[in-house]
Amino acid sequence: MRYAVPVNAADEVGVLASAGADELYCGYQDAWWVKRYGDHDSASRRQGAANFATLEDLGRCVEGARVHGLPVWLALNARYTEPQLDRLVWLCRRFEAMGGTGIIASDLGLFWRLRSGTGLRRCLSLLAVAQNVQTLLAYQRLGISRVVLPRFVGADEAARLIGAVPGMEAECMAFFDKCPWVDGYCRHRHGVTYPTREAPEGADDAPPLYTFDTTYQTHACLGRACTYLEPYPCAACFLPRYERAGVGVAKLGGRGRSLDERLHALRFLRTAEGLGSDDARARLYRKTFDDPCACYYGDTIQQRSSIQPVEEPEWARVVAMLGSQTDRDSYRQALGLLMAGNADGAGPWGLLVPPLSEDDLEELMAAVPHLSERFGERLVLYVNDLGTMVALARMPAVARDGCTIGVGTLLARTDDPKMVARALDPRLNPLRAVWTPDGMPRMLTYREPPRELVTHWRNPSLFEHSAQEALRMLISGEE
Repeated sequence: MRYAVPVNAADEVGVLASAGADELYCGYQDAWWVKRYGDHDSASRRQGAANFATLEDLGRCVEGARVHGLPVWLALNARYTEPQLDRLVWLCRRFEAMGGTGIIASDLGLFWRLRSGTGLRRCLSLLAVAQNVQTLLAYQRLGISRVVLPRFVGADEAARLIGAVPGMEAECMAFFDKCPWVDGYCRHRHGVTYPTREAPEGADDAPPLYTFDTTYQTHACLGRACTYLEPYPCAACFLPRYERAGVGVAKLGGRGRSLDERLHALRFLRTAEGLGSDDARARLYRKTFDDPCACYYGDTIQQRSSIQPVEEPEWARVVAMLGSQTDRDSYRQALGLLMAGNADGAGPWGLLVPPLSEDDLEELMAAVPHLSERFGERLVLYVNDLGTMVALARMPAVARDGCTIGVGTLLARTDDPKMVARALDPRLNPLRAVWTPDGMPRMLTYREPPRELVTHWRNPSLFEHSAQEALRMLISGEE
């Protein structure tokens, strides 16, 4: 098993290589981006120290990795508007010229823009949530040759997915950052948390610390707590199973974490792989981290249904909404009602379809001809994963006669309108005395978000021109 490890600075490369890193990955957010989009996670779902800030530093990292024989991947895994894509294509060209290996991305538009004229490899990010074969096949047509599997995909399912897509390499998560939510569907932001200063003395004398959200305390997945429920989730005992399933890379999260933390985790995993039993690995974990095992998989594996609640799509202009975008049981119950002809009223109906597993997608494909015959244009299927969208749209017209395929909020990829509204209202952002990471008191002060960032928040990325072109190609079957 190869280990992919995050790198935050060029002078870390040699240390990480010596500790057993086989690959490196990093983020990039420069002054150009910050001026237009703020110090926000819109570039790669991380802020601050998780990103290189200049091309010079990024180039030094790539050159250092070349000396040590390590590939370097650039995380561009957020969703984007067209002006952002212009900049990112330029960045990808520069990264390739430096000797970078590839990008880790999830945006259809970015893959479309890079479909030719580049030697960069393309890895499908965890944020794309590739949980069925049709999704992997669709992205493969856009040049994807590698995928980071969702955290809820166990070893057996991993074997089934990648085994059905010839030539597809795979990574599984091995350490850090086990989100309670399926993070590819999370519409929260990953900002910098500033703890409230109980006594405001000293904060008034320091320069104000500007932000577009003074109320931000922590990520949605953490609730009111300010620490991860499992600080060091570990997959050491499960990596041999994933390797047998065909997964070749174990990925450490933690982009932005301290070098000491990343080295500690990497050295632990390297030592653990030489042990002969799970019990021995559990003892090593307790000795290394002074805690009982916090397992990434097994009985504590993330559930595919752990989706952050979202509002129903505003563009769903139908009389009756059945099912749920986030609840598989509710969806299956609604599908059963429609199949049995027990839906109340004359319709029209909208069936909200959550992201589907391979088995669930096969079941829906088999049901569509019956639903089309019964309801025709009175039924809209609002789907929430790319594989389902493409598979349904490519069905023969006679099989889904009149049945409309719509786009759910999760597939459209847009930010939470409630969060956006809060960030745009100064009245909801009072002054707040806080501690900064360096221990200094500051006054968190509201500043209006940049116009370009607001545009990014409000525009669903699937409806951007480049993403639509990619979708048309995937549905038409033309290259």
